[in-house]
Amino acid sequence: MLTEERRRRILETLASDQRVVASALAAEFGVSEDTVRRDLRELAEEGLLRRVYGGAVPRTPIAPTYSGRRSESVEAKSAIAATAARFLRAGQVVFFDAGTTARAVATQVPRDLSLTVITHSLPVAAVLAEHPTVEVIVLGGRLLKAAQAMVGAETVDGYRRIRADLCVLGAASVHPDIGLGAFAHEDAEVKRAMVGAAAEVMVVAAGEKLGTTSPYLIGPLSLVDRLVTDSAAPDEVLQSLTHAGIELVRG
Repeated sequence: MLTEERRRRILETLASDQRVVASALAAEFGVSEDTVRRDLRELAEEGLLRRVYGGAVPRTPIAPTYSGRRSESVEAKSAIAATAARFLRAGQVVFFDAGTTARAVATQVPRDLSLTVITHSLPVAAVLAEHPTVEVIVLGGRLLKAAQAMVGAETVDGYRRIRADLCVLGAASVHPDIGLGAFAHEDAEVKRAMVGAAAEVMVVAAGEKLGTTSPYLIGPLSLVDRLVTDSAAPDEVLQSLTHAGIELVRG
């Protein structure tokens, strides 16, 4: 089997199974594990997958910065936001995560809905500053410019001192086996604090993020009560997520 064909098959298997194992690929292709590991290493260098012990998993295709993500999946985020906003209830205390999808949800909060929103996101705070009936509490910390959000011990402690009814959580990746991922270690720390202090966790994520991974683990899927995604989400991945016990809603 030629190198190009072998690597194409690796990517096809990765897309369908969300994981590949080097030893199984070597047996399937009739080549050494060293050959497969070299394939995986070079595919990883091209940004097409992420290597893990014994094999590889899909890599999230989204941009690592807030500014880079603003123009990505705009229609999908609008659909997700409109659907997610329907789960907000009057009088709730709600955590709003940083990220472009969480900001999109903030734009869809009904104008007559009274909420208390706690956030570390500058864009979310700016959107809700114009809302007539939402009280906004912005947590302090160090500004992570790539995320346009606060991070650090002050932010984490701020979330831990509050008990929210709902957490609107973004994620860079959602994998059926590995769980929720983030691009930055400090971002993942803040997200874990949010999840730990909320009665219900609703993840908002475009379909292109499902079945992929990113560098820093937020936690397993058992943390999630509901996932709101878009109609382009892969059916195979959605089935795996359903088996994990998550309520799935398509926008």
